[in-house]
Amino acid sequence: MYDFEIDTAIGEYRIPGEAEILRDYVSMFNRHFAKHYATQGVLARRAIHAKSHGCLNASFEVLDHRDSDLKYGIFREPAIYRAVVRLSNGDGPPGADTAKIPSLGFAIKVLGVSAEKLLPSQQEDTQDFLFLNQPAYIAADVRDYKSLMQAIDGGPWYKALALVKNLKGILYRLKALPKDDPLNTHFWGVAPFRLGNTAVKYLIRPSKAEPVSPQHHPGADYLKTLVKTHIEKGDADFEFFVQKRLLDGREKTDMPIEDFSVAWDETRSVPLHVGRLRIATQKLDDAFDQEHGEHLTFSPWNTTSDLRPLGSLNRARRVIYGVSSRKRQEINRAHCPV
Repeated sequence: MYDFEIDTAIGEYRIPGEAEILRDYVSMFNRHFAKHYATQGVLARRAIHAKSHGCLNASFEVLDHRDSDLKYGIFREPAIYRAVVRLSNGDGPPGADTAKIPSLGFAIKVLGVSAEKLLPSQQEDTQDFLFLNQPAYIAADVRDYKSLMQAIDGGPWYKALALVKNLKGILYRLKALPKDDPLNTHFWGVAPFRLGNTAVKYLIRPSKAEPVSPQHHPGADYLKTLVKTHIEKGDADFEFFVQKRLLDGREKTDMPIEDFSVAWDETRSVPLHVGRLRIATQKLDDAFDQEHGEHLTFSPWNTTSDLRPLGSLNRARRVIYGVSSRKRQEINRAHCPV
C-alpha cells in the first residue's frame, strides 16, 4: 500500500523504513482527529494548516514562456483559468496569531484543468499548487517529519526532540516569520516535482511588493484582518516562477530531491517566469471560506500526468492528506448530517 513508485533516474530513492513510517503517520493522524474533534463534538479542521486567513477567488494565467523544458502539463500553452486561493497558518490545531507562527501557507486550486490526471482516483479537473513563506521545509524527509507530528500532540520531550532533529529547517522559519500582510509575502513550493523530464520547484512573488513594515498587530486573528484590509481595498497579484534543477555534478547535495530542508540556490538556477496569479479586489466572505476553504482538499497529488510530485515527503502527503480529508468528512457528517 505504501510502496509507491520511485523515480531513481531523476534522483528519488526510498527512505529506510519508509513504509512503516507512513503507517505510523496514519495512526498519529487518526489519534489527532479523535483527540481534537471526534470526542469534542466540534467540526473537524485540517490536521495541518487548520486555521484559515481567507479563501479568495482568483485567476491563473499561463504565459507564453517559450522554454521547451517546461512546456508540459498546465504550462504547455498560454491560457487563463479560474482559481481559488486559501491562506492559512502552517501549524496544527488553530490558535491565536502571533509573531511565533511556525509558517504561513498559500494554496492555489486552478479550476478547469482537463488534461489527463496523474492518479486515476482524482475526480476533479484541477491543478493544485501549495506554498510556504520559506525557501525550504523544516524537515528533510519522512524520518524527521515524524518528530514534528509527534510534537503536535506530544509533551515537552517530543517538542524538544523535534527541535533538535529539525534545527536547520527551523532556522529557515525564523527568517520567514509572517511579519507583514500575507498578500505582500514571498512563497516557495519547497517540494520538487518532475515536469516532463525535468525536476523543478515553483515559487510565487507579489507583482508589486510593498516594503515590509514589521509592527505589533493586536488580536488573535490579525493576519486575517491584514488579508481583509488588503483585498477589500485593492488587488493582490503574484508572479509565478518555475526553478529548474541543474545537472552540473552538484545536484545531489545542492539541489537534492529527497532532502526538502535544502533550498535550491536561486542565483545558480534563476527561476523562470511562467505565470501570473491575479486576485481581484473582493469582499472577504466568511461564508465562502466555510463553504469552500474548509471543504476543499488541496494536495500536490491533484495534478496532471506530466507534473509528478517527487520525494518521500510528497509521498507522505499522498497518504496523510487523504487521511485528513476523509477524517474531516466523516466527523463533520456525523455532527452535521444532511
